[in-house]
Amino acid sequence: MVDRLGEILSSAVLPTLAVKSTRSIKQSEAFLASKHNQLNLFGSVDDLVTDEKKLSEAERSALEHHIRSLRAAIARELWSHEIHIGRSVLDECVLGAAKAGGGDITPRVIADLAQAGAERPGFVVYPLISFGMKMPPISHPSSSLRDWAAFPRAGYAVSGQKHSVKAAHERLGKMASALGIKNRIAFEDVRHFAATSGWLDRNPLMLVRVTSHTGDMYENQFVYALKIRTAASSLLMLHALAVEKSGHVDKFHSSSSVSNWQTLDIRHYLIGENLPGRPMSLRRVPMNVSALELARLSDVAATIATDDLSTSRMKTFSRAIVTALKAVEQGYFRHVNLTSKDKGQRRFYKRLVTALDWYRQSFGSRVNESEAVVAMAVAFETLLTDSYQPGVAERMERRLGICLKGVPGVGAYKEAVLAIYYARSEIVHNGSLGQQANIVTGQAAFARCFCALVSRLPGWVLPANEPIRDLLKDT
Repeated sequence: MVDRLGEILSSAVLPTLAVKSTRSIKQSEAFLASKHNQLNLFGSVDDLVTDEKKLSEAERSALEHHIRSLRAAIARELWSHEIHIGRSVLDECVLGAAKAGGGDITPRVIADLAQAGAERPGFVVYPLISFGMKMPPISHPSSSLRDWAAFPRAGYAVSGQKHSVKAAHERLGKMASALGIKNRIAFEDVRHFAATSGWLDRNPLMLVRVTSHTGDMYENQFVYALKIRTAASSLLMLHALAVEKSGHVDKFHSSSSVSNWQTLDIRHYLIGENLPGRPMSLRRVPMNVSALELARLSDVAATIATDDLSTSRMKTFSRAIVTALKAVEQGYFRHVNLTSKDKGQRRFYKRLVTALDWYRQSFGSRVNESEAVVAMAVAFETLLTDSYQPGVAERMERRLGICLKGVPGVGAYKEAVLAIYYARSEIVHNGSLGQQANIVTGQAAFARCFCALVSRLPGWVLPANEPIRDLLKDT
Protein backbone atom coordinates (compact mmCIF):
# COMPACT_ATOMS: atom_id res chain seq x y z
CA MET A 1 0.00 0.00 0.00
CA VAL A 2 2.87 2.38 0.81
CA ASP A 3 4.48 1.69 -2.58
CA ARG A 4 1.20 2.39 -4.34
CA LEU A 5 0.82 5.64 -2.39
CA GLY A 6 4.27 6.73 -3.52
CA GLU A 7 3.36 5.94 -7.10
CA ILE A 8 0.20 8.05 -6.87
CA LEU A 9 1.87 11.04 -5.23
CA SER A 10 5.02 11.03 -7.34
CA SER A 11 3.21 11.07 -10.67
CA ALA A 12 3.38 14.63 -11.98
CA VAL A 13 -0.13 15.14 -13.33
CA LEU A 14 -0.19 18.92 -13.61
CA PRO A 15 2.47 19.44 -16.34
CA THR A 16 0.62 17.00 -18.62
CA LEU A 17 -2.78 18.71 -18.37
CA ALA A 18 -4.13 20.79 -21.20
CA VAL A 19 -7.36 22.75 -21.62
CA LYS A 20 -9.20 21.76 -24.78
CA SER A 21 -8.91 24.60 -27.28
CA THR A 22 -12.52 25.35 -28.18
CA ARG A 23 -13.79 28.26 -30.23
CA SER A 24 -14.77 30.22 -27.13
CA ILE A 25 -11.36 29.59 -25.50
CA LYS A 26 -9.58 30.86 -28.62
CA GLN A 27 -11.81 33.95 -28.71
CA SER A 28 -11.13 34.74 -25.03
CA GLU A 29 -7.38 34.25 -25.38
CA ALA A 30 -7.23 36.41 -28.51
CA PHE A 31 -9.32 39.15 -26.89
CA LEU A 32 -7.21 39.29 -23.73
CA ALA A 33 -3.98 39.19 -25.74
CA SER A 34 -5.15 42.23 -27.65
CA LYS A 35 -5.94 44.05 -24.40
CA HIS A 36 -2.74 43.36 -22.48
CA ASN A 37 -1.86 47.05 -22.35
CA GLN A 38 -5.16 47.85 -20.67
CA LEU A 39 -4.74 44.92 -18.29
CA ASN A 40 -1.31 46.21 -17.25
CA LEU A 41 -3.06 49.21 -15.72
CA PHE A 42 -4.22 46.92 -12.88
CA GLY A 43 -2.26 45.15 -10.21
CA SER A 44 -4.98 42.59 -9.39
CA VAL A 45 -8.42 41.38 -10.40
CA ASP A 46 -9.87 43.32 -7.46
CA ASP A 47 -8.38 46.52 -8.91
CA LEU A 48 -9.94 45.69 -12.27
CA VAL A 49 -13.46 44.93 -11.06
CA THR A 50 -13.61 47.96 -8.75
CA ASP A 51 -12.22 50.42 -11.29
CA GLU A 52 -14.46 53.35 -12.16
CA LYS A 53 -12.02 55.67 -13.97
CA LYS A 54 -9.55 53.86 -16.23
CA LEU A 55 -12.05 51.85 -18.29
CA SER A 56 -15.59 52.22 -19.50
CA GLU A 57 -18.25 49.89 -18.09
CA ALA A 58 -18.39 47.99 -21.40
CA GLU A 59 -14.60 47.54 -21.53
CA ARG A 60 -14.41 46.33 -17.95
CA SER A 61 -17.32 43.92 -18.41
CA ALA A 62 -15.73 42.43 -21.53
CA LEU A 63 -12.41 41.87 -19.76
CA GLU A 64 -14.14 40.27 -16.76
CA HIS A 65 -16.16 37.98 -19.04
CA HIS A 66 -13.13 36.62 -20.89
CA ILE A 67 -11.08 36.19 -17.70
CA ARG A 68 -13.95 34.22 -16.16
CA SER A 69 -14.29 32.12 -19.32
CA LEU A 70 -10.65 31.02 -19.23
CA ARG A 71 -10.68 30.59 -15.45
CA ALA A 72 -13.71 28.28 -15.67
CA ALA A 73 -12.08 26.12 -18.35
CA ILE A 74 -8.83 25.82 -16.38
CA ALA A 75 -10.69 25.11 -13.13
CA ARG A 76 -12.72 22.32 -14.72
CA GLU A 77 -9.56 20.64 -16.01
CA LEU A 78 -7.66 20.98 -12.73
CA TRP A 79 -10.54 20.04 -10.45
CA SER A 80 -11.39 16.95 -12.50
CA HIS A 81 -7.88 15.73 -11.55
CA GLU A 82 -8.41 16.65 -7.87
CA ILE A 83 -6.13 19.68 -8.00
CA HIS A 84 -8.38 22.22 -6.33
CA ILE A 85 -7.04 25.67 -7.13
CA GLY A 86 -9.51 28.27 -5.88
CA ARG A 87 -11.32 30.58 -8.27
CA SER A 88 -9.73 33.68 -6.77
CA VAL A 89 -6.23 32.22 -7.29
CA LEU A 90 -7.01 31.24 -10.87
CA ASP A 91 -8.38 34.71 -11.64
CA GLU A 92 -5.03 36.23 -10.65
CA CYS A 93 -3.13 33.59 -12.65
CA VAL A 94 -5.16 34.32 -15.78
CA LEU A 95 -4.71 38.06 -15.33
CA GLY A 96 -0.95 37.66 -14.88
CA ALA A 97 -0.58 35.52 -18.02
CA ALA A 98 -2.81 37.87 -20.04
CA LYS A 99 -0.80 40.94 -18.96
CA ALA A 100 2.33 39.36 -20.47
CA GLY A 101 0.63 39.32 -23.91
CA GLY A 102 1.18 36.82 -26.70
CA GLY A 103 -1.80 34.51 -26.19
CA ASP A 104 -1.54 30.85 -25.08
CA ILE A 105 -2.90 31.90 -21.70
CA THR A 106 -4.28 28.55 -20.49
CA PRO A 107 -1.09 26.52 -21.08
CA ARG A 108 0.99 29.27 -19.46
CA VAL A 109 -1.24 29.30 -16.38
CA ILE A 110 -0.93 25.52 -16.01
CA ALA A 111 2.87 25.72 -16.52
CA ASP A 112 3.13 28.45 -13.87
CA LEU A 113 1.08 26.38 -11.40
CA ALA A 114 3.24 23.32 -12.06
CA GLN A 115 6.42 25.34 -11.48
CA ALA A 116 4.96 26.64 -8.20
CA GLY A 117 4.31 23.08 -6.98
CA ALA A 118 0.56 23.52 -6.87
CA GLU A 119 -0.14 19.78 -7.11
CA ARG A 120 1.59 19.02 -3.81
CA PRO A 121 -1.06 17.67 -1.40
CA GLY A 122 -2.12 19.47 1.75
CA PHE A 123 -4.89 18.59 4.18
CA VAL A 124 -7.98 19.59 6.08
CA VAL A 125 -8.14 18.81 9.81
CA TYR A 126 -11.60 18.31 11.25
CA PRO A 127 -12.67 17.47 14.82
CA LEU A 128 -14.83 14.44 15.52
CA ILE A 129 -17.19 13.66 18.36
CA SER A 130 -17.98 10.23 19.83
CA PHE A 131 -15.20 8.57 17.80
CA GLY A 132 -12.77 6.23 19.51
CA MET A 133 -9.83 3.91 18.98
CA LYS A 134 -9.71 0.58 20.80
CA MET A 135 -7.07 0.73 23.53
CA PRO A 136 -4.89 -2.17 24.71
CA PRO A 137 -5.71 -3.66 28.11
CA ILE A 138 -3.51 -2.47 30.96
CA SER A 139 -2.13 -6.01 31.33
CA HIS A 140 -0.87 -6.01 27.69
CA PRO A 141 0.74 -2.61 27.05
CA SER A 142 2.77 -4.05 24.13
CA SER A 143 -0.41 -4.88 22.18
CA SER A 144 -0.56 -4.10 18.45
CA LEU A 145 -3.45 -1.70 19.14
CA ARG A 146 -2.69 1.95 18.35
CA ASP A 147 -4.61 5.12 19.04
CA TRP A 148 -4.48 6.32 15.43
CA ALA A 149 -4.88 4.84 11.96
CA ALA A 150 -4.05 5.97 8.44
CA PHE A 151 -5.80 4.93 5.23
CA PRO A 152 -3.43 6.08 2.46
CA ARG A 153 -5.48 4.84 -0.51
CA ALA A 154 -8.58 6.53 0.88
CA GLY A 155 -6.60 9.67 1.70
CA TYR A 156 -7.45 10.15 5.37
CA ALA A 157 -6.21 9.39 8.87
CA VAL A 158 -7.91 9.44 12.27
CA SER A 159 -6.68 9.74 15.82
CA GLY A 160 -7.97 9.61 19.35
CA GLN A 161 -7.80 12.79 21.44
CA LYS A 162 -4.33 13.79 22.66
CA HIS A 163 -4.91 16.10 25.70
CA SER A 164 -1.94 18.38 24.99
CA VAL A 165 -0.99 20.76 22.19
CA LYS A 166 2.47 19.23 21.85
CA ALA A 167 1.05 15.72 21.49
CA ALA A 168 -1.58 16.94 19.00
CA HIS A 169 1.15 18.62 16.92
CA GLU A 170 3.24 15.44 16.87
CA ARG A 171 0.20 13.37 15.92
CA LEU A 172 -0.76 15.70 13.07
CA GLY A 173 2.77 15.33 11.72
CA LYS A 174 2.55 11.53 11.81
CA MET A 175 -0.88 11.46 10.19
CA ALA A 176 0.18 13.82 7.41
CA SER A 177 3.40 11.90 6.77
CA ALA A 178 1.50 8.60 6.55
CA LEU A 179 -0.58 10.14 3.75
CA GLY A 180 2.47 11.32 1.80
CA ILE A 181 2.27 14.97 2.91
CA LYS A 182 5.86 16.00 3.50
CA ASN A 183 5.99 19.67 4.49
CA ARG A 184 6.69 20.44 8.13
CA ILE A 185 3.80 21.62 10.31
CA ALA A 186 5.07 24.47 12.49
CA PHE A 187 4.42 23.98 16.20
CA GLU A 188 3.81 27.70 16.75
CA ASP A 189 0.96 27.60 14.23
CA VAL A 190 -0.62 24.62 15.96
CA ARG A 191 -0.24 26.24 19.38
CA HIS A 192 -1.84 29.44 18.11
CA PHE A 193 -4.84 27.60 16.68
CA ALA A 194 -5.23 25.39 19.75
CA ALA A 195 -5.50 28.51 21.91
CA THR A 196 -8.50 29.70 19.91
CA SER A 197 -10.12 26.42 18.87
CA GLY A 198 -10.88 24.47 22.03
CA TRP A 199 -10.98 21.16 20.14
CA LEU A 200 -7.51 20.55 18.70
CA ASP A 201 -6.17 18.84 21.83
CA ARG A 202 -9.52 17.66 23.23
CA ASN A 203 -11.36 15.95 20.38
CA PRO A 204 -10.56 13.00 18.15
CA LEU A 205 -9.18 14.25 14.84
CA MET A 206 -9.67 13.44 11.18
CA LEU A 207 -7.02 14.58 8.70
CA VAL A 208 -8.03 14.33 5.04
CA ARG A 209 -5.48 14.68 2.23
CA VAL A 210 -6.53 17.28 -0.34
CA THR A 211 -4.67 19.33 -2.92
CA SER A 212 -6.08 22.79 -2.38
CA HIS A 213 -4.87 26.38 -2.74
CA THR A 214 -7.28 29.19 -1.99
CA GLY A 215 -7.43 32.95 -1.79
CA ASP A 216 -10.92 33.51 -0.37
CA MET A 217 -12.26 32.05 2.86
CA TYR A 218 -14.91 29.59 1.69
CA GLU A 219 -14.24 28.96 -1.98
CA ASN A 220 -13.14 25.30 -1.64
CA GLN A 221 -15.36 24.36 1.29
CA PHE A 222 -17.56 22.20 -0.96
CA VAL A 223 -14.47 20.06 -1.68
CA TYR A 224 -13.60 19.65 2.00
CA ALA A 225 -17.18 18.84 2.96
CA LEU A 226 -17.50 16.12 0.31
CA LYS A 227 -14.20 14.51 1.27
CA ILE A 228 -15.09 14.56 4.97
CA ARG A 229 -18.48 12.97 4.19
CA THR A 230 -16.91 10.13 2.23
CA ALA A 231 -14.10 9.61 4.78
CA ALA A 232 -16.64 9.41 7.62
CA SER A 233 -18.74 6.97 5.58
CA SER A 234 -15.66 4.80 5.06
CA LEU A 235 -14.93 4.72 8.80
CA LEU A 236 -18.50 3.81 9.67
CA MET A 237 -18.65 1.03 7.08
CA LEU A 238 -15.44 -0.48 8.48
CA HIS A 239 -16.85 -0.14 11.99
CA ALA A 240 -20.12 -1.85 11.01
CA LEU A 241 -18.36 -4.78 9.35
CA ALA A 242 -16.01 -5.20 12.32
CA VAL A 243 -18.91 -5.11 14.81
CA GLU A 244 -20.78 -7.68 12.71
CA LYS A 245 -17.85 -10.08 13.18
CA SER A 246 -16.57 -9.31 16.68
CA GLY A 247 -19.25 -7.28 18.44
CA HIS A 248 -19.01 -3.80 19.92
CA VAL A 249 -15.83 -2.75 21.70
CA ASP A 250 -16.41 -2.46 25.43
CA LYS A 251 -16.72 1.22 26.31
CA PHE A 252 -13.92 0.97 28.88
CA HIS A 253 -11.55 -0.13 26.09
CA SER A 254 -12.51 2.70 23.74
CA SER A 255 -10.86 6.11 23.83
CA SER A 256 -14.29 7.61 23.15
CA SER A 257 -15.32 6.79 26.71
CA VAL A 258 -12.05 6.98 28.61
CA SER A 259 -10.38 10.31 29.43
CA ASN A 260 -12.46 12.11 26.85
CA TRP A 261 -13.11 15.81 27.39
CA GLN A 262 -14.32 16.44 23.87
CA THR A 263 -16.14 19.66 23.13
CA LEU A 264 -19.16 20.28 20.94
CA ASP A 265 -18.16 23.93 20.58
CA ILE A 266 -16.87 23.46 17.03
CA ARG A 267 -16.83 26.58 14.91
CA HIS A 268 -14.02 26.08 12.41
CA TYR A 269 -11.65 23.65 10.75
CA LEU A 270 -7.98 23.89 9.78
CA ILE A 271 -6.63 23.68 6.26
CA GLY A 272 -3.00 23.10 5.39
CA GLU A 273 -1.81 24.31 1.99
CA ASN A 274 1.48 22.93 0.73
CA LEU A 275 4.10 24.75 -1.35
CA PRO A 276 7.73 23.68 -1.87
CA GLY A 277 10.41 24.92 0.50
CA ARG A 278 8.05 26.32 3.12
CA PRO A 279 6.39 25.04 6.30
CA MET A 280 2.78 24.01 5.83
CA SER A 281 0.59 27.10 5.59
CA LEU A 282 -2.20 26.63 8.15
CA ARG A 283 -5.44 28.57 8.08
CA ARG A 284 -8.31 28.60 10.51
CA VAL A 285 -11.55 28.70 8.53
CA PRO A 286 -14.90 29.40 10.25
CA MET A 287 -17.67 26.89 9.62
CA ASN A 288 -20.04 28.11 6.94
CA VAL A 289 -22.72 25.47 7.54
CA SER A 290 -25.80 25.16 9.73
CA ALA A 291 -25.44 23.89 13.28
CA LEU A 292 -27.33 20.69 12.42
CA GLU A 293 -25.18 19.96 9.38
CA LEU A 294 -22.08 20.64 11.44
CA ALA A 295 -23.17 18.23 14.16
CA ARG A 296 -23.85 15.50 11.63
CA LEU A 297 -20.53 16.07 9.87
CA SER A 298 -18.61 15.77 13.16
CA ASP A 299 -20.57 12.87 14.64
CA VAL A 300 -18.73 9.63 13.86
CA ALA A 301 -19.92 7.33 16.64
CA ALA A 302 -17.61 4.40 15.95
CA THR A 303 -14.67 2.64 17.55
CA ILE A 304 -11.90 1.37 15.28
CA ALA A 305 -9.42 -1.32 16.32
CA THR A 306 -6.11 -1.41 14.48
CA ASP A 307 -5.72 -5.14 15.10
CA ASP A 308 -9.05 -5.73 13.33
CA LEU A 309 -7.96 -3.55 10.40
CA SER A 310 -4.85 -5.70 9.90
CA THR A 311 -6.86 -8.90 9.25
CA SER A 312 -7.24 -10.16 5.68
CA ARG A 313 -11.04 -9.88 5.99
CA MET A 314 -10.96 -6.19 6.88
CA LYS A 315 -8.24 -5.41 4.33
CA THR A 316 -10.47 -6.88 1.62
CA PHE A 317 -13.43 -4.81 2.81
CA SER A 318 -11.28 -1.70 3.07
CA ARG A 319 -10.14 -2.00 -0.56
CA ALA A 320 -13.71 -2.47 -1.77
CA ILE A 321 -15.02 0.45 0.32
CA VAL A 322 -12.28 2.82 -0.82
CA THR A 323 -12.81 1.90 -4.48
CA ALA A 324 -16.58 2.43 -4.23
CA LEU A 325 -16.42 5.70 -2.31
CA LYS A 326 -13.75 7.13 -4.61
CA ALA A 327 -15.91 6.36 -7.64
CA VAL A 328 -18.94 8.04 -6.08
CA GLU A 329 -16.92 11.02 -4.83
CA GLN A 330 -15.45 11.61 -8.29
CA GLY A 331 -18.84 11.21 -9.99
CA TYR A 332 -20.49 13.59 -7.53
CA PHE A 333 -17.74 16.15 -7.94
CA ARG A 334 -17.84 15.96 -11.73
CA HIS A 335 -21.61 16.07 -12.16
CA VAL A 336 -22.86 17.95 -9.07
CA ASN A 337 -20.08 20.26 -7.85
CA LEU A 338 -18.92 21.06 -11.39
CA THR A 339 -22.55 21.15 -12.58
CA SER A 340 -22.27 19.07 -15.74
CA LYS A 341 -25.01 19.32 -18.33
CA ASP A 342 -25.99 15.69 -17.77
CA LYS A 343 -28.99 16.00 -15.45
CA GLY A 344 -29.40 12.24 -15.20
CA GLN A 345 -25.85 11.74 -13.90
CA ARG A 346 -26.34 14.64 -11.51
CA ARG A 347 -29.49 13.08 -10.02
CA PHE A 348 -27.86 9.65 -9.86
CA TYR A 349 -24.76 10.73 -7.91
CA LYS A 350 -26.73 13.05 -5.65
CA ARG A 351 -28.88 10.05 -4.77
CA LEU A 352 -25.88 7.89 -3.90
CA VAL A 353 -24.35 10.57 -1.67
CA THR A 354 -27.73 11.22 -0.05
CA ALA A 355 -27.93 7.50 0.76
CA LEU A 356 -24.53 7.79 2.45
CA ASP A 357 -25.71 10.81 4.46
CA TRP A 358 -28.70 8.88 5.80
CA TYR A 359 -26.45 5.89 6.51
CA ARG A 360 -24.14 8.07 8.64
CA GLN A 361 -27.13 9.43 10.55
CA SER A 362 -28.06 5.91 11.65
CA PHE A 363 -24.86 5.83 13.75
CA GLY A 364 -25.44 9.20 15.40
CA SER A 365 -24.33 9.31 19.03
CA ARG A 366 -27.43 11.27 19.99
CA VAL A 367 -30.08 9.41 17.99
CA ASN A 368 -32.40 6.94 19.66
CA GLU A 369 -33.28 3.53 18.23
CA SER A 370 -36.33 4.80 16.37
CA GLU A 371 -34.33 7.56 14.69
CA ALA A 372 -31.61 5.08 13.72
CA VAL A 373 -34.21 2.76 12.20
CA VAL A 374 -35.76 5.56 10.13
CA ALA A 375 -32.34 6.74 8.91
CA MET A 376 -31.28 3.21 7.98
CA ALA A 377 -34.54 2.50 6.13
CA VAL A 378 -34.29 5.74 4.15
CA ALA A 379 -30.66 4.94 3.31
CA PHE A 380 -31.64 1.57 1.83
CA GLU A 381 -34.65 2.94 -0.02
CA THR A 382 -32.52 5.77 -1.49
CA LEU A 383 -29.80 3.33 -2.53
CA LEU A 384 -31.93 0.54 -4.00
CA THR A 385 -34.95 2.23 -5.55
CA ASP A 386 -35.39 4.87 -8.23
CA SER A 387 -38.61 6.42 -6.99
CA TYR A 388 -41.58 5.60 -4.82
CA GLN A 389 -43.82 2.93 -6.31
CA PRO A 390 -45.96 0.25 -4.67
CA GLY A 391 -44.06 -2.85 -3.58
CA VAL A 392 -41.03 -1.11 -2.10
CA ALA A 393 -40.27 -3.88 0.41
CA GLU A 394 -40.34 -6.63 -2.22
CA ARG A 395 -38.21 -4.54 -4.58
CA MET A 396 -35.62 -3.82 -1.88
CA GLU A 397 -35.45 -7.48 -0.87
CA ARG A 398 -34.99 -8.57 -4.48
CA ARG A 399 -32.31 -5.99 -5.22
CA LEU A 400 -30.50 -6.71 -1.98
CA GLY A 401 -30.31 -10.32 -3.14
CA ILE A 402 -28.87 -9.21 -6.49
CA CYS A 403 -26.22 -7.07 -4.79
CA LEU A 404 -25.25 -9.77 -2.30
CA LYS A 405 -25.47 -12.79 -4.57
CA GLY A 406 -23.01 -15.41 -3.34
CA VAL A 407 -22.39 -13.68 0.01
CA PRO A 408 -22.74 -16.09 2.96
CA GLY A 409 -25.72 -15.25 5.16
CA VAL A 410 -27.62 -13.27 2.54
CA GLY A 411 -30.89 -14.55 4.03
CA ALA A 412 -30.08 -12.96 7.40
CA TYR A 413 -29.27 -9.67 5.65
CA LYS A 414 -32.59 -9.69 3.81
CA GLU A 415 -34.45 -10.45 7.02
CA ALA A 416 -32.72 -7.61 8.89
CA VAL A 417 -33.32 -5.05 6.15
CA LEU A 418 -36.99 -5.97 5.78
CA ALA A 419 -37.44 -5.76 9.56
CA ILE A 420 -35.88 -2.27 9.50
CA TYR A 421 -38.18 -1.19 6.67
CA TYR A 422 -41.34 -2.47 8.39
CA ALA A 423 -40.22 -0.97 11.72
CA ARG A 424 -39.73 2.37 9.97
CA SER A 425 -43.30 2.18 8.61
CA GLU A 426 -44.62 1.49 12.10
CA ILE A 427 -42.69 4.45 13.53
CA VAL A 428 -43.93 6.78 10.79
CA HIS A 429 -47.57 5.69 11.08
CA ASN A 430 -47.86 4.94 14.82
CA GLY A 431 -45.18 7.18 16.29
CA SER A 432 -43.33 4.40 18.11
CA LEU A 433 -41.16 1.35 17.52
CA GLY A 434 -43.22 -1.75 18.21
CA GLN A 435 -40.89 -4.43 16.89
CA GLN A 436 -37.21 -5.22 17.09
CA ALA A 437 -34.86 -4.30 14.28
CA ASN A 438 -31.29 -5.50 13.95
CA ILE A 439 -29.56 -2.23 13.14
CA VAL A 440 -26.05 -3.72 13.32
CA THR A 441 -26.77 -6.33 10.65
CA GLY A 442 -28.55 -3.73 8.54
CA GLN A 443 -25.57 -1.37 8.71
CA ALA A 444 -23.19 -4.14 7.64
CA ALA A 445 -25.58 -5.13 4.83
CA PHE A 446 -25.65 -1.56 3.55
CA ALA A 447 -21.84 -1.41 3.39
CA ARG A 448 -21.70 -4.66 1.38
CA CYS A 449 -24.60 -3.62 -0.84
CA PHE A 450 -23.18 -0.16 -1.56
CA CYS A 451 -19.83 -1.59 -2.66
CA ALA A 452 -21.49 -4.24 -4.84
CA LEU A 453 -23.78 -1.73 -6.53
CA VAL A 454 -21.02 0.79 -7.29
CA SER A 455 -18.73 -1.97 -8.60
CA ARG A 456 -21.16 -2.29 -11.53
CA LEU A 457 -20.59 1.31 -12.69
CA PRO A 458 -17.52 0.84 -14.97
CA GLY A 459 -18.72 0.46 -18.56
CA TRP A 460 -22.35 1.09 -17.62
CA VAL A 461 -24.35 3.63 -19.63
CA LEU A 462 -26.91 5.61 -17.64
CA PRO A 463 -30.44 5.07 -19.04
CA ALA A 464 -33.08 7.76 -19.28
CA ASN A 465 -35.25 6.13 -16.60
CA GLU A 466 -34.80 3.89 -13.53
CA PRO A 467 -30.98 3.79 -13.36
CA ILE A 468 -30.82 1.56 -10.26
CA ARG A 469 -33.13 -0.99 -11.86
CA ASP A 470 -31.01 -0.95 -15.02
CA LEU A 471 -27.69 -1.09 -13.15
CA LEU A 472 -28.78 -4.14 -11.17
CA LYS A 473 -30.50 -5.72 -14.20
CA ASP A 474 -33.60 -6.20 -12.07
CA THR A 475 -36.08 -7.44 -14.65
